[in-house]
Amino acid sequence: MGLALNIADSEGIGAVSFRRLAHELGVTPMAIYRHVRNKDDLLDAMTEHVLASFDTSAVKETNWLEQIRGLLYALRRVLLAHPSGTYLLSRRSLPSTNRLKIFEMSLGILRNAGFAPREAHFIFEHLLNQAVALVVAGAGYVQGSEEERRAWGSKLLEFYGELPRQQYPWLVEAAPHIAACVDTERHFQFGTDLLLAGVEAMASSKRFKNP
Repeated sequence: MGLALNIADSEGIGAVSFRRLAHELGVTPMAIYRHVRNKDDLLDAMTEHVLASFDTSAVKETNWLEQIRGLLYALRRVLLAHPSGTYLLSRRSLPSTNRLKIFEMSLGILRNAGFAPREAHFIFEHLLNQAVALVVAGAGYVQGSEEERRAWGSKLLEFYGELPRQQYPWLVEAAPHIAACVDTERHFQFGTDLLLAGVEAMASSKRFKNP
């Protein structure tokens, strides 16, 4: 699975094929079918391989919000290491062992925090989707070299900073912050804070507490 994942991470999922894998391994395509039945099986196995490195140590935190935060950051680290993971995790497929463990762990944290089964599932699903979206958005900021990213930030600062202040007062005021979007660590941190603030507010609402 490592070879398939390396190809997907560097060239995209579309570059992964039985013919390509057979060529890289020096075997016939039929040899690959001894391990996986079809392309879906291959992608499932790749997903498992990606999630094998998922760090679950955050569950040792005593605060349930910090446990969730830790899991979101663990997901980010996995997706940064394997860009193809954003596609693999968005596929409609039945989860295997590693994915099931993460799902179970996350639901357990939310249930122990007082959320009903329905809310726990919805929260997990939305947190997962939004964390992936934050990583994908951040990936767009880090394209190119460090010098190119700084140049883009300077260009944004100049563009927004020189807009007619009378017509766009709030954009001009926000120019330094818009230009700072190239800081992907801060981008993900703020997005995570925003998500967890919503979850914390929901936890405080009696409407979402177990009877």
